[in-house]
Order: sequence, then structure tokens, then C-alpha cells
Amino acid sequence: MKDIIIRPLRHEEIDKIAAFISLGYGDDIFFHWTVENDADRHRIVTDYYKVYLTAKGCVSHVAETSSGELLGATVWLPHDTDPNIYDDIDKVAEANADRFRAVADMSHYNEPPMTPFYQLVGFVVDKKMRVKGIGAALLKYHLDILDELGIPTYLEASTPYHGKGVYSKFGYQPAGELMVFTETAVLYPLWRPANKKPQVIFASCNWQVLETRGDNLLLLSEKVLELKKYHDTFEMLHGQIPQYGNI
Repeated sequence: MKDIIIRPLRHEEIDKIAAFISLGYGDDIFFHWTVENDADRHRIVTDYYKVYLTAKGCVSHVAETSSGELLGATVWLPHDTDPNIYDDIDKVAEANADRFRAVADMSHYNEPPMTPFYQLVGFVVDKKMRVKGIGAALLKYHLDILDELGIPTYLEASTPYHGKGVYSKFGYQPAGELMVFTETAVLYPLWRPANKKPQVIFASCNWQVLETRGDNLLLLSEKVLELKKYHDTFEMLHGQIPQYGNI
């Protein structure tokens, strides 16, 4: 889909995006188990995501049209976010706190031991706009950044993983054990190692591939290729001993 803008969430949008994500999960089986009361679900899940969106290290992106129509959003948390958020979640979850806490506890038990990593804790695309590449664009936006930094990611999908779909496209694979709470409330842990950009080796040197355009590559050498004088004559500089400089 053309004319999609992916950008970081602005602080003043937290309430709006939290409500948008909650609506997106309105028919999600897992959240129906987490908050059984239909009348309370939207409010509680909205407040739940407000806690995440204000947590230490949270990274959130939104997808929108050029006219500002909201299309989707993602929420990522670092593995070392402030653990006090779970006390805040207990408060907003009200009578459902035990279920939210059970999910958090099993999640921590199931997380791979590698650090650091980011966890995708929220991922919603407007129902009317699904299967148009918006979700893939949202994921790619942050995964490209993390790949540059060499940071892997983890998530727990609420739908079965069959090796297809957007998660598989980006290299996610099953990790750990299924998180089973009831016959229908099941989470599927998935792990994705950082996908560092390929290297090219020629002239006895490693080259980082920064960009590809058809048959052309933009390369960056990992070592200095040549030293050259930038001036051919001695010059006095503020009374210092004259010397050649190198680049």
C-alpha cells in the first residue's frame, strides 16, 4: 500500500494509541480470557497498554496515511524494563490481576536467557486495512533499527504459528514451551535473532553492505584503505611545530 507513513509515537498520543490497540484486540481469544467481563475489557486493556507505553525503554511506532488516518501500531519493551510496571498492571487489571500476573510470570520463565532483546508486546492493524502490507511495514521499521544494533527480539503470538504469515517472513521461529492457560487461551513464544547486514569480501578486506540498488551496492570498508597527505607543504599553525596531516 502506498502513502503509508511509519513514525515514532508522540507522548501526547498515548491515550489514543492505547485505546486503538485495545479495540484492535477486541476479538482476541487471549484477551477474552484475561478479562472475561465484556463491559470492562476495552477500558482495562486500554489502561494496560497505557502502562506499557509509559514504561522505561518502551518503543512504539504508528502507521498512518498522509492525511493522518491511523492504520496500525506496535509496542516494544526492552528485556530490562522497570519491573514495577507489573504492580501498576495489577492495579489497572482490578479483579483480573491474577490472570495478568500469571501471564507475566510465565513469560519471564519462558524468555530466552540471551540479553539484551526487545519484546513485541502490542501489534495491531485496523481491521479494514489488514493484508495490505501495513503490519509488515510496521515490523520492518523497528526490526531494521534493531538489526543495525545487533539486538534480537521475542514475542508471544496469540494465534498458532504454522511457519507462515508476517512473523515467519521476518525470521521468527518457535522458542521455548507453549504458554497454555486454558484450552483456548494459549500463547506461542517466537524468537528472532538479529539479522545483521551481509558483508562482502574482496581485496582482502571486509565491506559492510549499507544499501542495494539493483546491481549496485553502497559499501563501507571495515578498515582504512589508504592514507594520503592533505597538504604538500609545511605550514606553521599557531606557533606549533609544522607537520603533515593524514586522512
